[in-house]
Amino acid sequence: MRHFVFSNAVRSKASESRTFLAGSWRLLVKRQSSIFRNDLQMRQLLSNALLLLGAVLVLVVVSSYGWMIIRQQELASEWSPIPDQTTVSGSSLRARSEPSGSFLAIPKIGLHAAVLEGTNRKSLLLAPGHLKGTPWPGDPGNAVIAAHRDTFFRQLAQVGLGDDIFVLRNGTRYHYVVTGKSIVEANDVAVTAQTAESRLTLITCYPTYYIGPAPKRLVVVSELESGAARLSENRIR
Repeated sequence: MRHFVFSNAVRSKASESRTFLAGSWRLLVKRQSSIFRNDLQMRQLLSNALLLLGAVLVLVVVSSYGWMIIRQQELASEWSPIPDQTTVSGSSLRARSEPSGSFLAIPKIGLHAAVLEGTNRKSLLLAPGHLKGTPWPGDPGNAVIAAHRDTFFRQLAQVGLGDDIFVLRNGTRYHYVVTGKSIVEANDVAVTAQTAESRLTLITCYPTYYIGPAPKRLVVVSELESGAARLSENRIR
């Protein structure tokens, strides 16, 4: 009799244990399913947020490039050639007033763009910028023009020794020939130092396709040819 009662008690305990384990297992599965659903929802939310962020960034970039193109067209339409009856040579240059319109052309890379005064963020967003405090192209000294590596000076690294650079200013075309190219540190200001001869220095960030703020600067130096031909049209050939 005692053995029968003990056996029933064991079976009862075993049944209770199985019931408890089954309940615990179902609870665990339910919790895991809930966690999985929450994780899936979070991933979907993160994915949608990243897609939205990407769309906004694309819109910002497209609008920036669009405004840059529109502004370049406006600058080109506002400019009109100013007759210059004299041919300016490298040995007879004199300082002139700030030009009403200046254009930079590098045939080697197909660049033709208006140049704005200043190298602040707004100026460089719209055009290559003339560094304040340096002469304008065509005047004695070292004229410095900078532009972003992902816009106007994207292909500047392809420019080599002997290549032509033209600047159209106040109706006069100034012909420069590349004499040097170097890569310098970002804080190297020696490339902007003034010179006795008429020089044009182009600067952009380097490496061209570096992700984030580029650590170097690509510098292209050119010297004014013996003369600058007067133009009667508003584009550089």
